[in-house]
Amino acid sequence: MDLKDLQQYFIDRVEATSGKRIHLQSEPKFTGYETIRVATENQPAHVLLYKPAQKAVLPYLVAFQCEFALRTILAEPGSQFNLVARPNMMGEFVNLMVAHFKNDPTMPAGAVPQFSKLFSDGLCRQLRSMPVSIRIDRMLYEKFPELRVLQRKHIDFQLQGNAHCIGPYAKQSAPNEINRPNVIMSAAFARFFSSLWDEPSIFAPYVEAGYILNAINLLKIHDSIPNEPENDRQLVDAWATYTGLDKWFTTQKR
Repeated sequence: MDLKDLQQYFIDRVEATSGKRIHLQSEPKFTGYETIRVATENQPAHVLLYKPAQKAVLPYLVAFQCEFALRTILAEPGSQFNLVARPNMMGEFVNLMVAHFKNDPTMPAGAVPQFSKLFSDGLCRQLRSMPVSIRIDRMLYEKFPELRVLQRKHIDFQLQGNAHCIGPYAKQSAPNEINRPNVIMSAAFARFFSSLWDEPSIFAPYVEAGYILNAINLLKIHDSIPNEPENDRQLVDAWATYTGLDKWFTTQKR
């Protein structure tokens, strides 16, 4: 099957299962990598957003996001969930950031709340998507070898971006209480692909930074939870507990 037909195959799967159309939308101002907004009562279609620069890997993005959507659509209604911030999250984030930038003249005090929200939103997206994405990427790698080149290109880009979390700028940008969960999840993500592709160098920076046991333990927890979509909420909760993010985020029924 060529890539164009394969892309349509994943779109057809979602549309046939949900009874709703998928709208692909190139969005230059979109922050993050790409996402799919599953249809709701107020949104009649599924909307897949991606950046124009990602068009070269679009068949892989469509496959990935369609499978992500299907995990929500196919899960029993009682298992469908959102990840939300706890009431204490933003206040604690701001306090930590204020203390972190106390002696830094380059950070205006008035900018701390907005900066804190950027970090909290990023951690929320990472916790909600990364555990599930590992399951999807494993399946795509094993069952759809036609996508491997595009998958590799896109994941390499993510891995390079994630690696900044162990650099000096990350330590300057946020206190350890906020940055550490990001690093632990990124380390597990890197270890997974390092093993999948048999390339130790991918995980080496996290080994040098001292996160080898965190990554191994998090992936052990990951593998101990059954793969069915009904277990995705348990999976995200488990990652939240291990990383300590459960004090700031919680899952709730959709």
